[in-house]
Amino acid sequence: MQENDSSRGLIENMRAQRASVFCLGIVVAWSAFLAGCATTSRKEMTREIRQARVQAYQRYESRTERENQQQPRISGKLSIEDSLKLTLAHNKMLQQTMEEREASRGGLVGSRSAYLPNLGVSGQYQRLDEVASFEIDTPAGTQKLQLGDVDNYSVALTVTQPIYAGGAISARVRAARLMSLYADQTIRAVTQDVVYAAQSAYYDLLLSQHLVQIAEEDVRSAKVHLQTVEKRRAGGVVSDFDVLRAQVELSNYEASLLRARNAINLSRANLIKILGISQDSDFVLSDEFVFVPMKVSPEQAIEAAFKNRPDLYRQEIQIRQQREQLRIARSRYLPTLNGYFTNTWAKPDPKSFASPTIEWGDTWQAGLQGVWPIFDGFQREGAIIQEKARLRQAELGLVDLEETALYELTQALLSMQNAEEFVQSQQLNLKRASEGLRLAEVGYEQGINTQVELIDAQAALTTARVNYYEAIYRHVEAKLAVRRAMGTIVEAGFSQAEETAGTKESENIAAN
Repeated sequence: MQENDSSRGLIENMRAQRASVFCLGIVVAWSAFLAGCATTSRKEMTREIRQARVQAYQRYESRTERENQQQPRISGKLSIEDSLKLTLAHNKMLQQTMEEREASRGGLVGSRSAYLPNLGVSGQYQRLDEVASFEIDTPAGTQKLQLGDVDNYSVALTVTQPIYAGGAISARVRAARLMSLYADQTIRAVTQDVVYAAQSAYYDLLLSQHLVQIAEEDVRSAKVHLQTVEKRRAGGVVSDFDVLRAQVELSNYEASLLRARNAINLSRANLIKILGISQDSDFVLSDEFVFVPMKVSPEQAIEAAFKNRPDLYRQEIQIRQQREQLRIARSRYLPTLNGYFTNTWAKPDPKSFASPTIEWGDTWQAGLQGVWPIFDGFQREGAIIQEKARLRQAELGLVDLEETALYELTQALLSMQNAEEFVQSQQLNLKRASEGLRLAEVGYEQGINTQVELIDAQAALTTARVNYYEAIYRHVEAKLAVRRAMGTIVEAGFSQAEETAGTKESENIAAN
């Protein structure tokens, strides 16, 4: 009997060794396979990267073609109000920012899910090497019973319901709601940026158009003057030097015209990009520069800034978010309580100790689970210290941001005041330069003034006209900066379009 037991033990040991060797062989083979898969030559990597860039360019081509088809093509007259509407509808940066609202909504939905039960299903299959068995004597004879089966199956349904979490769940929900408000203010901030950019680009293109017109008029005047000088040289009235001087003058104006046309192309491309319209658009600006002083007191501007600037709103929201994070950190000192229910279906039947027929059976359990951490190595205390410091940072950040807003507003108001004074001075200077050219032309015809004096008078008028339009442009930019600093540029953007329908006195002055 002992020999049989010894032989049986030896056989079992050999079987166990063979099984161990077999498992080890499988592990080694799998590791070698993974190592082979991870080994990639330098040439293959280079080829993959090159192929990726080719595919990227193909995506770019298809995207560009698709965007050109999707983007609206604008033709005809384009007002400042039209440009603002197009910007709000098609600007790519604004469209990207709009997705922040959807992302914040997803975060809010996820935070609310902590109030609801969690439902899960799990399954397991297990195969045993062997199961224990024993023999019993019965009136019908000896029967062999085994404790279980080599093949074991189980499926479990688990429901968990949070009951109390120390206030952490409600704090996370409030933080998610604040994040949604933060996203709204981010959209407002980006909207203000793109509206400012659209108006600035519109007036920049308008300025470029006027500079081209001035350059074209200078070229025409220089050509007429050159013809006049050439006729006078034929009559022996002037010398070759006068003709050469007129030719140089014409070449200089032609060079200025070339630079002005290049600048207008760049300004036009920038406006098209900001508006989000097709590059094939063919439009003409319908609005003009109009000098309309902005009537706003420093007190009104400061009040508007405190009430409307989106960056101040975002900082206020950030402070409240940080307070919720502090509540979450403090909740870790409180206990948590969860209710749970689990129903398990298994084969063999978990309620059967030993059965000659292996069948499915089920069991269930339900209860409450509470956890109250006593000591965690001061992790909770450290987290509270961090959140308090971050809250203080956010509060100080609001103070700093308010001071920055006041500085920006003060600077914008001073710039606007200086711009208004500069416009008024350039209006007077433009009238003087126009009268100076008229007198020089009359004197040149009468032989009183020289050609040099005539050329200088023409150059003075050109400079005065350029300075005037640049002064108007700077004044418009200054008003935009004030409205941006006040946080009201979107609301004021559409009302500003009404200003262009006013008097064209300033334009008439420049034309004369």
